[in-house]
Amino acid sequence: MKKVLFPIVFLFIFLTGFDHAENLEITKIETTVDEANHELRYDFEIKNNGNEPIKSEFDYPGSHPYGIELVVKPNEELAGLMEMEENTKHQKMLSLSSGSRGFFEPNSESYFYVSYQIKNGANFAKVKKHALDSTLLILDGVEVSAEFPLQNIK
Repeated sequence: MKKVLFPIVFLFIFLTGFDHAENLEITKIETTVDEANHELRYDFEIKNNGNEPIKSEFDYPGSHPYGIELVVKPNEELAGLMEMEENTKHQKMLSLSSGSRGFFEPNSESYFYVSYQIKNGANFAKVKKHALDSTLLILDGVEVSAEFPLQNIK
């Protein structure tokens, strides 16, 4: 029994991403629809309420580590208005750009943005209306470390 339980516990610890994700709080979200470029942009302020920095623990043998990444997972209504990644089992909007410091300072806010491609012919008012009907995923490498349903953020 111990031989089976230890690897499962070890894998769970390894696959959960960075430590202290429970200390993260979204303090501000702004969405912008740029009609000229067919772009939906999210700007986030995320506070680390803890006393230690939160940084990526992802390590792999390559030269370009992923580190902490923010992605917005759309609901069905928003997904129907956006260009979506193909050939993946995950529901992913087509990314245009993103920016961040890559880590969270203790007791302070960090700023992140991500932007996605809106489909040609999509109704921009509907994109704006449904932009928060989605979930923010904070990734450490390939693992989801935190999830925030955006419609619940005040």
